[in-house]
Amino acid sequence: MKLYFFILVFSLSFCTSCKSENKSESVLATKELPLHNKRVLILGNSITQHGDYVDFIEYYLRTHYPDNQLDIISIGLSGETISGTSESGRDFPRPNVRKRLDSALHMISPEVVLACYGMNDGNYNPLDSLRFEAYKKGILELKSKVETHGGQLILMTPTVFDPNPIENRVSKAGETHKYWHPYFKYNDVLTAYSDWLLSLETEAVKVVDLHHYLDSVLTNMKLIKSDSTFVPDGIHPIKIGHFYMAQKILKDLYPEISTKNPVSEIEHLKEDSLFKLIRKRRELRSEGWRNYVGYSKNGDTVKSDAISSVKAEVELLDDAIMKLYSQSN
Repeated sequence: MKLYFFILVFSLSFCTSCKSENKSESVLATKELPLHNKRVLILGNSITQHGDYVDFIEYYLRTHYPDNQLDIISIGLSGETISGTSESGRDFPRPNVRKRLDSALHMISPEVVLACYGMNDGNYNPLDSLRFEAYKKGILELKSKVETHGGQLILMTPTVFDPNPIENRVSKAGETHKYWHPYFKYNDVLTAYSDWLLSLETEAVKVVDLHHYLDSVLTNMKLIKSDSTFVPDGIHPIKIGHFYMAQKILKDLYPEISTKNPVSEIEHLKEDSLFKLIRKRRELRSEGWRNYVGYSKNGDTVKSDAISSVKAEVELLDDAIMKLYSQSN
């Protein structure tokens, strides 16, 4: 209860500044809708497969622009990298998105691709030049293939690593590092990866800097209460962390949308019928398309032969969502 109260107080103060920033930026906002009226593919690791931030984004985009089409397919995969690297001693190599990228681009035909990689790519080790080069190569290959398919790429920097809640199992320099015993300064590695991604930003490639944004939120929380965190296992954000992710993505792509206080909003959305339908739709569509595109993990290959049944179920959910809109207007 004490932690919940702290997060509530912190979020109220933090979001007050967010609202004032959004209000000032909204004057400069244009009518461009970066993710509407086009097919959008989201790629990433377990954080994207978990999908809370995708649900929050879609909810806000639908409620603010109900008359515009939203077609988001999120196929994040737990453990995945874009570098193709893995920690030593693993029974199986980590899944590599580049092995399913061609199929995803061909089968989904996205006009916009959002990708969030980096957390697994450093393999929870100190910064290593070979791993870093493999990461760069993977990102540049993604960029090239998306552009070849005529799509726009939006890169998201990796989220944050917090060693404090797992201090009993982090590893020091010179020790063996792996997922369950990550390098205690692994956040520095993610910062290096993020800084490089930011150097790629051009008019053609947008970069949403989740890492530095979440790092500042976490730092401010710890200044008030030292053991505060929204990544209790050091790696995976809990729901409020996903809300902060969505907040930053919306702030960069749709500055005219102002988000509400995370704690109160999350509580409200638990009972929101529209949000429940949006989440159910995303979960159904994500699993269906992830399996239809196909992937290999831990020595197993998953590949479904059809997507038609998923499409039919999604259409029913679309009808239910539209019915809710009509009832509320």
